[in-house]
Amino acid sequence: MKTVADLHMHTNHSDGTLNPTELARLARAQNVDAVALTDHDTVTGIKELVEETNRLGLEAIAGVELSANFHPGTLHILGYGFDPEGPIRGKLERFQKAREERNPRILEKLKALGMPLTLEEVQEIAQAKGQVGRPHIARALEAKGYVKSYKEAFDKYLTKGAPAYVSKAAWSAEECIDMLHESGGVAVVAHPVQMKLQGMELRTKIGELAGLGLDGLEVVHPDHKPEDRETFKQLAGEFGLLTTGGSDFHGDHKPGIQLGQGRPPYEFLERLRERIKERKGN
Repeated sequence: MKTVADLHMHTNHSDGTLNPTELARLARAQNVDAVALTDHDTVTGIKELVEETNRLGLEAIAGVELSANFHPGTLHILGYGFDPEGPIRGKLERFQKAREERNPRILEKLKALGMPLTLEEVQEIAQAKGQVGRPHIARALEAKGYVKSYKEAFDKYLTKGAPAYVSKAAWSAEECIDMLHESGGVAVVAHPVQMKLQGMELRTKIGELAGLGLDGLEVVHPDHKPEDRETFKQLAGEFGLLTTGGSDFHGDHKPGIQLGQGRPPYEFLERLRERIKERKGN
């Protein structure tokens, strides 16, 4: 009997440290029955993951995590069930090129702060497979001795509002949702607690997103306290949204998070697939 479906994880194709094959093997070792690879703004690791999960007898579903413009916190949209070789792939590749301008600007700020780094050094130290991002820069800062830890790099220099922070290119929430629907997938808000909204503001925003066609809310997540889970579960019920969950596993970039953490129930995936069939039938 299948019991666990971890629907939120990352590889070295974005800001994780394992490759897709290693991730699949870890899922098997952690007794996770089904997985969704949700790398940030890229689908390049999905094919390798699916090949290995098939070999291991696990289930896999195509996924991605998109960044949307938002304030005061962050709004990420998880996509599931689309064709990773379809139109979404080209759109994401063009988007990645637009984001390449961000890294030199971050490195310029770090240099001005007395911490010179080249992009080549970052790539070599972090062994980034795909797009270089802040986690890779944080690792390089630690390796060069500029900071004592990965966490210090983020907290002091790279987090939103810090001296070396540079905002990244992002779509609107509506653009994220529409792109996923056009590609045959469904759209789910990732870790809604990170939106940093409460009470009526949170309810209003979820209602707005539901009006744009949002399909679900991620309820099980390491950042969610029991009371958060209950709040998001109630909001999902109120607006007719699915509930999902995942570990948001990143490997060594988030060493406190284990693959399969929270043990998201397999029923999440079953309901997700029902919604995907509905979307593709429209």
